[in-house]
Amino acid sequence: MQITLKIDGQEKTFSNDFVKARVFRNALKMNEKMRKEGNDISVETFDEMIGFVVNVFDNQFTVDDIWDGLEAGKLQDEIMRVFNSVLNIGGLETKPAVSGEEGK
Repeated sequence: MQITLKIDGQEKTFSNDFVKARVFRNALKMNEKMRKEGNDISVETFDEMIGFVVNVFDNQFTVDDIWDGLEAGKLQDEIMRVFNSVLNIGGLETKPAVSGEEGK
């Protein structure tokens, strides 16, 4: 798995080819929280997701490196790409939040 960030004006690519089982467990917990929030993900949850990405890559960069190193328009997609990659390693996929129409 890789992520590319712009740090000090240069693009730097970070890799992690070993995702710990604990990271997968944390992804499950984060997925549960996100499903409860649905389409209205809180700033706190988004901050936690960015911290999660830093952890996935064994702290090779900081939360601030992500905030300052990714384009705003690509931030959410990139965070979700890493998050979904971790869940897929464990054989799971994220599912979109269920609308209020369930059970009707």
